[in-house]
Amino acid sequence: MIPAERRSRITEILRDRRAVRVSSLSDGLGVSEMTIRRDLERLESEGLLVRTHGGAVLKRHMAEEPLYDDKVAAHAEEKRRIAQRAAQLIEPGETVFLSSGTTAAQVLRHVDPALEARVVTHNVGALAEAHGPRLEVILLGGLYRPRSNAVAGSLTIEMLSWFTASKMLLGVDGLDLEEGLTTPTVGMASIERAMIARTRGEVIALADSSKIGVVADVAVCGFDQVDAVLLDDGVDESLRLDIGRLGPRCITV
Repeated sequence: MIPAERRSRITEILRDRRAVRVSSLSDGLGVSEMTIRRDLERLESEGLLVRTHGGAVLKRHMAEEPLYDDKVAAHAEEKRRIAQRAAQLIEPGETVFLSSGTTAAQVLRHVDPALEARVVTHNVGALAEAHGPRLEVILLGGLYRPRSNAVAGSLTIEMLSWFTASKMLLGVDGLDLEEGLTTPTVGMASIERAMIARTRGEVIALADSSKIGVVADVAVCGFDQVDAVLLDDGVDESLRLDIGRLGPRCITV
């Protein structure tokens, strides 16, 4: 197999698995780990992947926000586990910001019905999931965006300024080691950046494995503004280590 064919095969494997290890590629393609590392370096320079400690992650561009209903059905089990663990992080008496996104919406489904806390959100989808009689849910006003099933705009920002939170649960469209957390939507990014700025305590990102390596056009924040990342067990260990080196701790479910 000539180098160009080998790099093409590596790209195919990455598209199928999203993340690979150098040792696995070396064994599968019958070449040395040094050769694989050179191939990955070349592919990274072409913008096709991001190298990690011991492997690589496929880099994918999100040009347009998917429809909310399409996102609900995708990776449902991984999102359920992440949302369930995130719900356990809400402590009695605290105010929590909850971002847009289908994983974030599911968090309220798993909150202990006896929990007394306040959730401030622009995520309209979260309302259908709220069931705890002691949980106070405040939906921010603004312009409704059906594609996101959330509200945004100047009114949302104004209402958000009334609150501070001790924690933020941040749904993720894209999480990339180089680009940080991104979204294709300016309106969603502006609300979530404002939430981060008004959070006194931890910012916790919720990212199933399908979001890893995805880059959209609008920055939400870098890893320096994230305290923890909740991931499913489909995320490669080497990638979790690389995220940890950038600052946040990783919680795997």
